[in-house]
Amino acid sequence: MDAMTWQAWFDGATKHANPGIRGIGAILKGPAGELVEIAQEIGHGTNNEAEYCALMAVLDAAADAGVKSLVVYGDSQLVIKQVSGEWLINSESLVPLCKTVLKLKAQIPEVHLRWIPREQNIEADALSKRAIGVVAAVPLDRTVWMKITEIGKPFGLSGVALGKRMDAAKLREGGKPTQLALDKGCALRVENNFGHEDFWHRKLLPAALREAMLLD
Repeated sequence: MDAMTWQAWFDGATKHANPGIRGIGAILKGPAGELVEIAQEIGHGTNNEAEYCALMAVLDAAADAGVKSLVVYGDSQLVIKQVSGEWLINSESLVPLCKTVLKLKAQIPEVHLRWIPREQNIEADALSKRAIGVVAAVPLDRTVWMKITEIGKPFGLSGVALGKRMDAAKLREGGKPTQLALDKGCALRVENNFGHEDFWHRKLLPAALREAMLLD
């Protein structure tokens, strides 16, 4: 690989179902240590659409950075092979997305798309899931991530009382973390065999409530 070549990874995810709420994740790394991370919710659609949108986002970021040589890695064979012209596009919804990818790709003088197994695409996968409030099952540090009742105890608050303050601060809605809570790093949604569980950060949640003047 040339010393001036940049590298990128992309992934897409959906929540609850496919189609469902989509998230995109991507990483762009430069030879001099440059780093761009993308994690964004993009509304309702399919997982394949999310994969295309993630590739579009990282190509756009590379073009903005003036990248001349780029290797892009993804674990979607469908996207890689359709963009490369090896596979036909059978879904009408993917045709305009592929055309956009090709236009963005043409803005960069040298681009190589390479398929990798999912286990080699962990960072982009995590970013795509974080965008929709989902965190893959990993060992959880229970000294940091706790349930509301555990966080409320040092402040003399029940889970219900603390929950009301979280609702008022727009950190929670309908009993679930809001995008604001996820952006602030207050909440963690962990997948399990039954769907997911929500945990809250022992320090960042109280800090966010203090910032909103809802905790002494």
